[in-house]
Amino acid sequence: MRKILSACVLLITVFSLPVVWAAPPKYDTLYVFGDSLSDTGNDIILTRVQRIDPPIPPSESPHRTYYNGRFSNGPVAVEYLWRLLRGNDSASLNPFLSNINLPAQGGINFAFGGSTSGYLNQMPGGIYVPGALGQIELFRKALKGKRAKDTALYTVWTGVNDYLLGLEAGMSPPSPANTVANITKAIQTLHSLGARNFLIPNLPNLGLTPFIQEKGLGAEFLLLTEGHNALLSQALNELTPRLPGIRIFLVDLFKVSQDLLNESENPIITMPPALETLPGGTGAASCFFIDPTTCPDVDVTAALAQPFAFWDIMHPTTFIHNYYGQAMFKSLQPK
Repeated sequence: MRKILSACVLLITVFSLPVVWAAPPKYDTLYVFGDSLSDTGNDIILTRVQRIDPPIPPSESPHRTYYNGRFSNGPVAVEYLWRLLRGNDSASLNPFLSNINLPAQGGINFAFGGSTSGYLNQMPGGIYVPGALGQIELFRKALKGKRAKDTALYTVWTGVNDYLLGLEAGMSPPSPANTVANITKAIQTLHSLGARNFLIPNLPNLGLTPFIQEKGLGAEFLLLTEGHNALLSQALNELTPRLPGIRIFLVDLFKVSQDLLNESENPIITMPPALETLPGGTGAASCFFIDPTTCPDVDVTAALAQPFAFWDIMHPTTFIHNYYGQAMFKSLQPK
């Protein structure tokens, strides 16, 4: 517990669809940096230590609205990626706060739900979490002066909260330039520490999220997403020749999400969120963002009658995460 508390202080002070491809890439270690799309338990550990009730995201009775500390109803994309990399459906991607001493190999997740691409920010509810750059500082501290593993895979997937967190306060979303600059800085910093293999997903269409749809901003956020993704692709192309030995795998999750929506045989439901369709789930799709103590017990692992895109008003279902994880894995295949 003392180690966890030390890590929490550090946050403030430093700021199923199995698919098999031939010749899978060989990575025995995966490091993940990002937000609630990737968090596998850091938020829930942090908020337990802070005695927040219920811990975030609400994952235990009488508020079991989310799955085991994930902001979804099951595993998230980077977990599916890690399982494919290991060829093991039970391979675990451990949250950093569960063991702040880095193991020699394995899956280690530095992502915190509610984080932005910067160093430190407040998520809804006033909780401070490290952004992607802050998470990399945690990684630097955990290395204890050693070089980062050059045979590991490093995933940086961030940006959504840069654009969404200010909306409730009536702020306009910022230009993608700062967010993409932070992603570029994240890669450069990790490279300076010894990292060489990077998997960088772009953003799926933010305009489709129920949160944005309810505000009538779908078209605006589609353009914002396209701007972010174009700028990210350009930045990565310019960065690659400047960093010796680097390999960057860009994952086009925007295309994946659009292709899924255009699936004619099994159309994806974008509205309502899946939570709204479950017994006792009325109002649950927004409870976390308003008052987590109102989040109900629902059957998180219930089989859904149709393929839903979103679990709540902002986060994808594990069904969608599975496709994203497959796309991440496929991007690593030899061209």
